[in-house]
Parts: sequence; structure tokens; C-alpha cells
Amino acid sequence: MILTKRFWREAGFVVGLGAVVGLAVNARLIREYIKGGLNPAFISERAYPGAVLISLPEAEDLFAGGQGIFVDARSVEEFQAGHIAGAMSMPYEEIRNTDPERFVAALPPGKMPVVYCSGGDCLTSLALAKLFAEHGAGEIRVFQGGWEEWIAAGLPREKVDDPE
Repeated sequence: MILTKRFWREAGFVVGLGAVVGLAVNARLIREYIKGGLNPAFISERAYPGAVLISLPEAEDLFAGGQGIFVDARSVEEFQAGHIAGAMSMPYEEIRNTDPERFVAALPPGKMPVVYCSGGDCLTSLALAKLFAEHGAGEIRVFQGGWEEWIAAGLPREKVDDPE
């Protein structure tokens, strides 16, 4: 069977049409990926039990509704320089070397813990969420966008005044 020019033209049309439809259907996801909104890494539920990844709108809803308690996993110095309004400072590097149960007990009952770090490629919030889950905190939200996305969106923040 000899493949004709017509065959190749029609095949090219079908492939091209499929690409156009695919791009059109996924345009929103493609834009979000280009902006850096989608993390290409896949987080294993087994590796991080109890951690539920949330986006900025979900974090905003928990903040506005007062249902969440934001937990800053960054260093004390970073927290003091600026953090989500009302957040608790629980630096992962300090907690993992001390008594995690004490920090889990300090979480206010009835509020969903929302752990965050710098954002982007920062995995400290996931590590803290895993540590909390291992010590009885239950389900924890992890705000992937973190501090960087929060301030970029112009959402409420505060800093610790210098005591001097």
C-alpha cells in the first residue's frame, strides 16, 4: 500500500487538530505551570501521611474563616522578619531535635494546622507536617506556595518588633 500525499495531509490535520484541542482544554493548567504554580514533584501520601497540600485560595479561605492556625516552619529569624498574620513560629530544625509532642500539644484545639515555609522548592513545611502527624497531630494542611506566594498576593502579614 502506497501512502499518498492526501493521507499525510489528513494525518497531519488530525495530529494538528489534536494538539490545538489539547492546548485549548489545558490552557489554564499550562498558564499556572508557566507561572510556577504547579509543583512538578509528586508527593507520596505514604512518605507524608496526614499532609494535605493546599493552594493559595484554600489557605486564604482557612485564614479568612478563622478555621486554620498557620504554623511557620522557617527559622525564628525569618519568622521575626515577617510572617502570616497570627501565625505560630515552630521552626522545623529546632522541633525535630527536641520534643515534637510538646509542639503538637501547643496547637490550638479545633483549628486546622496549616504549615508553611518559604515556598517554591522549600520542603520544610512537608517535613514538619510529617513530624506532627507522626506525633499525633492528625491531618495537617501544607500551604505549598508558602510565605513567598502569601506576600506576593498582598495578604495580611506581620513582623516581630525588635525588642530593643
